[in-house]
Amino acid sequence: MKDLPKIYNSKSFEDKIYLKWEESGFFNPDNLPERNKKSFTISLPPPNVTGQLHLGHAAMLAYQDTMTRYHRLIGDKTLWLPGMDHAAIATQSVVEKKLNKKKKTRHDLGREKFLKEVNNFAEDSKKTIRNQIKKMGSSLDWSREHFTLDEDLSIAVKTVFKKMYDDGLIYKGDRVVNWCPTCQSTLADDEVEYVEKKAPFYYFKYGPVIIGTARPETKFSDKVIIVHPKDKRYKDIIGKEFNVEWIEGKIKAKVIADIIADMEIGTGAMTITPAHSMVDFELAQKYDLKVEKIIDKDGKLTSAAGSMAGLDVEKARKKVVEILDKKGLVHEIDNNYTHNLSICYRCSTPIEPLPSKQWFVDVNKKVPGRNKSLKQLASEVVESGEIKMIPNRFNKTYFQWMDNLRDWCISRQIWYGHRIPVWYKEPIEITYFVHGTTPDNEKSIATGLNDVSLSELGIKQSKELKKTLKDKKFDVIITSDLKRATESANYAFGKDYITDKRLREINYGDMTGKSSKEVYDLKKETINEPYPNGESHKNVEKRMRDLIDDISKKYKGKKIAIIAHQATQQALDVILKGKTWKQAFDEDWRNTKAWQPGWKYKIETDDETYVGLETPKGKDWIQDEDTLDTWFSSSLWTFSTLGWPEKTNDLKTFHPTQVMETGYDILFFWVARMIIMSTYVLEEIPFHNVYLHGLIRDKEGKKMSKSLGNGIDPLEMIDKYGADALRLSMIVGSTPGNDLRLYEEKIQGYRNFINKLWNISRYILTTVKKVEQIKKEDLEPQTMADYWILNQLNNIIDNTTDNLENFKFSQAGEELYEFTWNKLANWYIEIAKIEGNKDKILLYILEKLLILWHPMCPFISEVIWEQFNSKELLIISNWPNKLKLKEKEVKEFDLIQEIISAIRNARAEHKANTKKTYSCSISTKNQKLIEDNKEIIEKLGKVKITPKSPGIKLNVNNVDIILDINESPEVKKNKEKSIINLERYIGIQENKLKNKSFSKNAPPDVILKEEEKLKQAKVELEKLTS
Repeated sequence: MKDLPKIYNSKSFEDKIYLKWEESGFFNPDNLPERNKKSFTISLPPPNVTGQLHLGHAAMLAYQDTMTRYHRLIGDKTLWLPGMDHAAIATQSVVEKKLNKKKKTRHDLGREKFLKEVNNFAEDSKKTIRNQIKKMGSSLDWSREHFTLDEDLSIAVKTVFKKMYDDGLIYKGDRVVNWCPTCQSTLADDEVEYVEKKAPFYYFKYGPVIIGTARPETKFSDKVIIVHPKDKRYKDIIGKEFNVEWIEGKIKAKVIADIIADMEIGTGAMTITPAHSMVDFELAQKYDLKVEKIIDKDGKLTSAAGSMAGLDVEKARKKVVEILDKKGLVHEIDNNYTHNLSICYRCSTPIEPLPSKQWFVDVNKKVPGRNKSLKQLASEVVESGEIKMIPNRFNKTYFQWMDNLRDWCISRQIWYGHRIPVWYKEPIEITYFVHGTTPDNEKSIATGLNDVSLSELGIKQSKELKKTLKDKKFDVIITSDLKRATESANYAFGKDYITDKRLREINYGDMTGKSSKEVYDLKKETINEPYPNGESHKNVEKRMRDLIDDISKKYKGKKIAIIAHQATQQALDVILKGKTWKQAFDEDWRNTKAWQPGWKYKIETDDETYVGLETPKGKDWIQDEDTLDTWFSSSLWTFSTLGWPEKTNDLKTFHPTQVMETGYDILFFWVARMIIMSTYVLEEIPFHNVYLHGLIRDKEGKKMSKSLGNGIDPLEMIDKYGADALRLSMIVGSTPGNDLRLYEEKIQGYRNFINKLWNISRYILTTVKKVEQIKKEDLEPQTMADYWILNQLNNIIDNTTDNLENFKFSQAGEELYEFTWNKLANWYIEIAKIEGNKDKILLYILEKLLILWHPMCPFISEVIWEQFNSKELLIISNWPNKLKLKEKEVKEFDLIQEIISAIRNARAEHKANTKKTYSCSISTKNQKLIEDNKEIIEKLGKVKITPKSPGIKLNVNNVDIILDINESPEVKKNKEKSIINLERYIGIQENKLKNKSFSKNAPPDVILKEEEKLKQAKVELEKLTS
């Protein structure tokens, strides 16, 4: 035996032990001894590569390693597969913040260099996290470690995307999505968190109705009133139109009847904001209403808000209310209104619902060949019990989420992550130039269709343009057929151009030759109506749409220069940039200082789309700029890490996995999506059991956070108290689905237990004649204490096995703790000191005890195990089996324990001198039992057994004990008080039972109960007075 230091110093052993485990290769199931054909697999929920692990991760590792080590010990082919998640938005955000400190953005670096920065950060984080995981003692198979951006996992992601796309389950469409202005990306519905916030709720007069809203700043373009078709209050206005005084002046509003309006809420009337409400967007689709964006991606108002364009949401809200108040349109303001504010789960920024073209997974469409939707498939496997939720109360939560699940938005507007495997033909790029100055321009006269030439200034401008464009290459040059445009093209580009009449300036009709001011004053009136004997701007838009259609067909992927006029350029703003004509007028290039900005436009050609694993062959293909939602790749985790889409031996052996152990807070983010993907892709479940642990909270039950300063660093605790103590503090007291309170004193308490286990082991190993592994057939129990402790060992083997098999980790720890400290240390070892000759039993118990503790306390158990000089490490030892024992011996020893406990309790109660030995007499039918165990009773009870003894009387299971100690004044006083109370109670009961009225009217069972109470009180009184 090696020398064991008196004190267990975890820092002296833990790193060395972990290295020994790693070098043994036994974390890898392929290297384990062949004992069972059965496999056991856990896929580690991959930590995000955004920094260090916290206590939640530590708890997860403790539970999962407990299961892993147990199954390895019972002989299962055990795999705990490690990995990390790229956590796209979170990781990109961390790196962008670092760049911001240097006053740089990702756009300054460009996509390639920025991704290199992020990858470098991720690699550094992986090293840190890997080290932290090892510090916890986690027996993961590092040879199978994966990262969600690994090449083989990327292939799996692309393969699933293509399969879903081909099955019609992935589509690109316009919809209102959750947009985070800070992260500058979409969020899935379940990535949105909600906080209650008190904010004003406004009621406004809107034509013939009163409407309510918490967000007045979104209401600029509300032009539809919705009422319920059965609402009698509004039956006379349904279908009618009204000129309504509103924020920026009068607007025309129409009344539509729809059952979505709730007659019981507010006034029963509502306006709709299609661009900023998912419900209103659906209504806009239903009634073919225009969707006009009021708030942009930066959380500021667009030009659709007129004079308030550019304001942030909060300022705009106040200004809208001020304007409507001045107009007498504020009906009421409820300042005590509490509503659920939606915020980003990453940065807590308020979410803006915005219309956007995104990629979605259709969860409601029937899967080809299965006749069920994705969410139906995922619901069935839980409903049937094929997947078991622990605790099962989360079944209800799971089904509620599934029932309400909408199509999953999977595209994100960030650079880091799995780029969407979709390619399009390169867009047509248009650079638009307005012709050079003409004499009419210099005189501020509206030229229209008058065919005038360039002025000297115009010629000079066109030649200057040629110089600025010398490095630019255009595939096609198209110009208006009017001279001022063709001359500009000649000077700037040469004669190789195409003319097109559709690019002509607007026909001002009778206004041709008038001053520009006179013409401009009529502009807003000529959007839909033409200039007198001329043309409307809508007509210009129509001919430009025809031109764009032709360009889209003829010039795919080309770079095009257009030289034309002002009205046709504004029409392109309307067509290709989604502006209104009013916006186009307000942002007129003539209102800027630059004469010739060169407007940039793109025509996307989605009609040619390629979805696949590799870049398509041929020219002019560009990949979709967006990346996939992180949860898309991590939802494939259980099978992509085992080699899918290849049919690998690992996939065959280890899937489905046995357990998914994770926090209940990501049941929807991750667990549900894994079930969706596995049931769809593999047509099998990803795991049999889902064990959901709770959050770690502080001593008062508060959530740990940096701001509260109540966080605990797991590495600090490991350094101070050891990994085993930290693990036990998170295992014992935990229950699935419930939060756990953790504080340093608790961890310190379990460090004390680890020391106790060390001291017990050290005592046994240093007092036996020879340290050796004992076979059960070599055991020779002689005394009742021997039979009792071996029976207790049987019980703890049974109980620990049952507890670990059924995910009762806390109960396993509690019962092992009780066995170790109380039954073994406090009872049997003390008896062994009296009886002697216990070497084999003590060594046998210690060996089995170390195995039982190993799943929860792997380090100290392995360190002590080394003292046996076993050929094999404890990590691959055999889980213990029960012994066959005599029941009678065990039951009789239980009585001896009860006698000793009664004596100890009486001594403590009466504050007896702890150093003094008191005389004691014990009377029982089986006096031989007392004689045989006299020495044990005397030494553990600190008494001297005599035939007769004065003193206080005790009774334990018909054993009479008289202990010669004097009652303390406090006990004597309490005893006298109890006698008085009992005598009073007995008198009351006797009088009640003698009362003829009571005995006549009370039911027989009530009389019997009262008689029993009287009898018990008399017994108690006799004990106290005898």
